[in-house]
Parts: sequence; C-alpha cells; structure tokens
Amino acid sequence: MKRLAVLVFAAAATACGSSGASSVTVHPDGRIGPLEIDRSTEAQIRDFAGKPFKVLTDDWPGKKRNYGHSLYYRCGRGCVTTYSINNSTGKLSDYWTQSPRFVTEHGSRVGMSAKRAAALERKKLRPGCGFPNYVYLRTDKDVDFVLAVWKGKIDSIGYLGRHTVYYDGLC
Repeated sequence: MKRLAVLVFAAAATACGSSGASSVTVHPDGRIGPLEIDRSTEAQIRDFAGKPFKVLTDDWPGKKRNYGHSLYYRCGRGCVTTYSINNSTGKLSDYWTQSPRFVTEHGSRVGMSAKRAAALERKKLRPGCGFPNYVYLRTDKDVDFVLAVWKGKIDSIGYLGRHTVYYDGLC
C-alpha cells in the first residue's frame, strides 16, 4: 500500500510538471521553451501546449473592440497557464503561469520561497500592484517579466510583452 501511494504521488507530480527533464526554461528576452513573445503564432502555441480548456477574448474597459484572446491550459489542481495572442500582430503577446514546470534561467520556479528566488535571480523583492510583491526579472518601457509573490512564495511567472493585451499591465 505504501509503495502504491509513492507511485501515485510520483505520477501526480510528473503530470503536474513539477520538475526534472520536463522543465521549460523562460528567458528575459521573451523565449518560453520553443515559443517566443512577438514571434510565435497561435498554431505554434497549440502545437507546444495542446488544446486549451478555455479561450477568452481580451477586452479593454471603455473600448469597443477586443485586443486579443487568451488560451488557458490546466497545469494541475488550481494551476493555470495562459498564452495571449494580440489581434493586430497575430503573435504571442503575453504569458502567465502558475506551473512549477516553468523555470527561469537561474532556477526560480513557482512554489519556491520568494527570498530564495530573489537571491537566485540577484534581484530584490519589490512592492507590486495585483500582487503584494514581485521579483522583476526584466522591466523596461514595453516589457515586464516578473515572478509574482504571494504569502512569501513564488505564485506565478508572468511576461507582458510590448503588444500586451492586458489593459492595465501589472496594475
């Protein structure tokens, strides 16, 4: 019985993409495994991630048109990874994940202590909007690449590109 429990736990961890050879590296330049912000098409995203469980349009308050749509993927219980497509470019514009399967170049991932992630990234925890704190991995005029912090742990990894479909950015 104990052996069965260990096997079930190991299978569940693998299915949720927790770590190991199935990790996908995310980079400050917008690469997410084989995908890339402002270059990858919806077909390429679907080839990589499969069929989404939900597709929603991204509207901006007070505007009559939508700016894009987002593909939602389950990555475990209470875990979602989202890829957004900008309508005007037809390309991947934004990415957000709660999955520990995705890891930064320096080894930070969802679920680890925020202090440990900040140390790995050689960055400081900074106050945020939407989340109490972020570790900013890249922030410039058009791009935000962050580790979002909730209750002292990395809750999610997000990349908002120059053609973001989110009307309020990180706030």
